[in-house]
Amino acid sequence: MDTITFWDQLPQPARETLLRVLLAVLALLVIWLLRRILTWLFVAPLRRYTRKNSIQWGESLLEAVIPPVRALVFALGLYVVASILELDPETRVFADHLIRTLVIIAIFLVIYRVMDVLTESSPRLYRVSRIDVEDRLLPFVRTGVKVVILAVLLVIVIGEWGYNVSGLIAGLGLGGLAVSLAAQDTIANLFGFSAIVGDRPFVVGEYIKTPDVEGTVEHVGLRSTRVRQPDQAYVTIPNSKLVSSAVLNWSRLSKRWLNTTMRIEYTATSRQLEALLERLRAMLAARERVEPDSIVVFFTNFGEQALEVLVRCYIPIADWVEFSREKEAINLEILRIVEDLGLSLAVPNRPMWVGRLPEPSNHEESVQS
Repeated sequence: MDTITFWDQLPQPARETLLRVLLAVLALLVIWLLRRILTWLFVAPLRRYTRKNSIQWGESLLEAVIPPVRALVFALGLYVVASILELDPETRVFADHLIRTLVIIAIFLVIYRVMDVLTESSPRLYRVSRIDVEDRLLPFVRTGVKVVILAVLLVIVIGEWGYNVSGLIAGLGLGGLAVSLAAQDTIANLFGFSAIVGDRPFVVGEYIKTPDVEGTVEHVGLRSTRVRQPDQAYVTIPNSKLVSSAVLNWSRLSKRWLNTTMRIEYTATSRQLEALLERLRAMLAARERVEPDSIVVFFTNFGEQALEVLVRCYIPIADWVEFSREKEAINLEILRIVEDLGLSLAVPNRPMWVGRLPEPSNHEESVQS
């Protein structure tokens, strides 16, 4: 008597379906077992590139790429399974949407994770993109790029499943407009912080002067900058206002300017004035901390009350205290030269009325009335 097996009892369509399921499961199992090899095949070109170019952060880049590549391998497995099973049209459409969604997510995940690696430091980002960004701005750049990546991914995935994304984009645009209007001051201050950190008109510890504040910068925050004034007052000024103002940075000086006009009394003779000019030029030229090419000493004007002598020069001293010491020494030398030549510095005369004003006459009173 022949033995009838379970397989023989199955109708032909059921046998074909069962075979396809078994083949699909087998294919999925093989791909799962070979996922490391397949991942290596995807990643191998990138590994060779990083080694060839001696990229020190190549391992970090590979670690960022491997998880998305495994997702691509999984999508490949689903595609093979869907092809073996010969699904009905509706199920096949769903499977195709699912596979394409996995591929899209994997691609954007690669971009997302690689951006994390590239924006870890400014030199690394500059080497790849030739974009120079301050280290303190990197978190904002990283966050902004990630938000854009996620937004684009969301729109593409929604569109892949057949939904209309125009309404969503319009809603997001209106929502973003409302948020920007409500937080425009905060956003302006954030952009101001970006400008301060990016352009570096000053850094913490430098002495600045603006139309609103003057002093030493003690802190640069996301919203405001704090300045300690010479009278020790602690001033907090919004970044947006600070960026829109002219900023004079005294700490960035490489040299300072000595500029003064001497007023000599008219009792001085021409010989004395010539001797004064010669000795002033010689004195400034002999000083080590004065730039010789910048010395300007000229008899410039016959003033109303004195003879005017212009004295100018550059002193390559950035520190204000040191510059003041040098300026003091030069002023004392000028006084000694004036005294040696028997000259006198003129004092401005200001007219002063002492006593009572005269009372107006009867004629003046009638004219005023």
